[in-house]
Amino acid sequence: MFRRLEQEDLLVTSGQRAEVFRLSLRQFSFVSAMRWCDHRQELITSATPAGHRVPDVSANDRGELRLYRCDPRVGVWHQVCRGYAHDPVCLPDGGYMVHRGAGLTRLDRQGEVVREVKVGRFNWGPPSLSVSPDGDTVAWVRWRGDDRQLCVEGVEPGQSTHFRTRIFRYAWLDSQTLIYLHGARPRLLDIASGATRPFGPGLRNYVRHGVVGATAELQALAELPADHLWEYYGALQVVGDDVWFSATLTEQRGSRRVDGLFRANPDGTNLSLIATMAHHDRVEGFFALPDRSVLILIATYRGTTIVDRGQMTVGPMAEFLASGWSPMVNSNRPQFGFHRLPGPPEAV
Repeated sequence: MFRRLEQEDLLVTSGQRAEVFRLSLRQFSFVSAMRWCDHRQELITSATPAGHRVPDVSANDRGELRLYRCDPRVGVWHQVCRGYAHDPVCLPDGGYMVHRGAGLTRLDRQGEVVREVKVGRFNWGPPSLSVSPDGDTVAWVRWRGDDRQLCVEGVEPGQSTHFRTRIFRYAWLDSQTLIYLHGARPRLLDIASGATRPFGPGLRNYVRHGVVGATAELQALAELPADHLWEYYGALQVVGDDVWFSATLTEQRGSRRVDGLFRANPDGTNLSLIATMAHHDRVEGFFALPDRSVLILIATYRGTTIVDRGQMTVGPMAEFLASGWSPMVNSNRPQFGFHRLPGPPEAV
């Protein structure tokens, strides 16, 4: 968990009753990604040292991002390596995998290069690295223009696969299976064979067969013929035995729509509605926790323009999250783009 104090300082804790540590970010002029490494109890970040070049999209300058680690009990950031490093993840052996701008680099604990995977040219799209639950495989996103395609790379040499599958979001369902979103309902990808299959029957069919917590408006929409509706899916996460996703069911030729956050079991056979948004609000993203607490990021629209942003919190840790704390992403979850730091959310 982290909480922003000032522009250059963070409070960090492992839980609402755990010890709190204060960390300074004053030595950096830019921070692109930050993760918590559970098994090492340390933070890692890719950041630009003060006085060095920061990333600049307009100038097509990727900047000077370096990998740093920090034991929060000590509070000192140590540079791991001098080479370009973006979107780092921790590996079980104590090393790291980072995006090198045009592929991946595996580093050992001391920051020495163990192996490089060279793929194409530098792209500004977020590589969205993550480590499988068993720690054997790193998944990441390769951008080709606006297309995002899934790749997997074995931590040990031998497995390197670039799938044709286009994705919008993905997560690890288990160590051999990725769940992803692209267009229609969620799908599963077997990383050994490349075979895909649907996950669940789709939102309309879920509701028609029974969704825990479904509202009357959602049930009424689901009774319309399938060709009278559109289904959209947004953010996606897997936490423990829960599959979380945001989705929208909307009438094609009417004003009725329901935008909400949903939770499914790993087989995709049961679905629960966790929260619904007001008419002009959409789920922009969320952070789910193992106890089923969740911080939901909300965007308010006027037409197609975002005019405001807010948050709500749900679950056992709702009050704690509402006080300004936000979950810290670990190495098993991919990050998509740059995440804004939270403001004061609404507890429900």
